[in-house]
Amino acid sequence: MKKIILSPIALFFVLSSFTLKKETITHTKSSLENGKKLFNSKTCSACHQEKVKVVGPSLKDIAAKYKAKKGSIVLFLQGKAKPIVETDTGQTAIMQTSLSITKTMKVEDLKDISEYIMNIK
Repeated sequence: MKKIILSPIALFFVLSSFTLKKETITHTKSSLENGKKLFNSKTCSACHQEKVKVVGPSLKDIAAKYKAKKGSIVLFLQGKAKPIVETDTGQTAIMQTSLSITKTMKVEDLKDISEYIMNIK
């Protein structure tokens, strides 16, 4: 009796996982594109370039540190987490001005920016 009940449930979860995986891949592509667009339109690129340190660290360095320390770029951009890349007082003071822009953004947009940054290699 248990096998009959578990089989349809197991089948449901297997089929659901394939559906969710496909949606995630589609969402990721659009998230990356939106994240890059937002990153550039919110003037983040004035201080951060993909692979070169300008005023702030490169996106490659940011992604590496956040991956290594398992930090949340979204929480940082919301002003809810301390910086983990540049901890120098002067650098963090500069970034505080920019956080006034990101603190008012939608969480979905911040997630897209984070995804874009985290995919820089």
